[in-house]
Amino acid sequence: MIAFAYRMIPQVYLRNRPIARFYAPMKQTPIAPFDLPEAQPFLCEGSDTGFLFFHGFTSTPQSVREVALQVHAASGATVFCPLLAGHGASPAALGQTGQADWVASAEAALETLSSRCARVIVGGLSLGATLSLNLAARMPEKIQGVVSINGSTGLYRPEVVAPLYDAEGAEFISGIGSDIAEQGVTEICYDRIPRETLKERFLLTNATGALLPLIRQPVLILQSRRDNVVDPKNAPRIATSVVSSEIHLIWLERSYHVATLDFDRGLIAERIAEFLRSVAN
Repeated sequence: MIAFAYRMIPQVYLRNRPIARFYAPMKQTPIAPFDLPEAQPFLCEGSDTGFLFFHGFTSTPQSVREVALQVHAASGATVFCPLLAGHGASPAALGQTGQADWVASAEAALETLSSRCARVIVGGLSLGATLSLNLAARMPEKIQGVVSINGSTGLYRPEVVAPLYDAEGAEFISGIGSDIAEQGVTEICYDRIPRETLKERFLLTNATGALLPLIRQPVLILQSRRDNVVDPKNAPRIATSVVSSEIHLIWLERSYHVATLDFDRGLIAERIAEFLRSVAN
């Protein structure tokens, strides 16, 4: 199920916690990264053009928040960034979910935004891009355009796949987050990943790759030249597999995998805003 969407509001909210009546000295408790406001799902209300923006595998809306806000400001579109099932909690919580749960989260978010907007464009980073392509292929009547940022469609090296099926393999492997060129920028994400969950991602990305020829909507593909998580060859594969009459492929020269937090984040927001305007007209 999809998590609640928080409206963007100027004041700080305390999640229904009581506010002390007197200003007595209080001991401050650090906020866990996944409880930070920037890691929560959010909705920016705007026009009847909606942009559904998914975060990546093991991550949270924090990874796409800045780009989402820039897109909203530049285009006036309604922008919704949900939280996918199993994310924003713990690696163990992720291990309780699989590709069917992530797809269900995406579909629920699409229904939420479709109820508000006359037209919807879907997009995302990494696994979020995979989900966007998957939805666009299967639900063309509900989606008018799709944006892929470093999306995966099933191109893996053998040495990456083989360990997933090692019967004696470790239960968890090291995380893949924060692949960012800009120093000092960090992605809020899991530091380890259940190995069984990686199998689920493998199934989803390969299935989505097979669905690409069903995509007829306008497509915007943004791909980092250097991506240490997803093979950059996914970008030309998407461009040559879809049957869309409008295909835009833009190479990101300064960013790694989490490009929405990297040097090219402003360029990404600019290109998405332009794409939304062209689809809406």
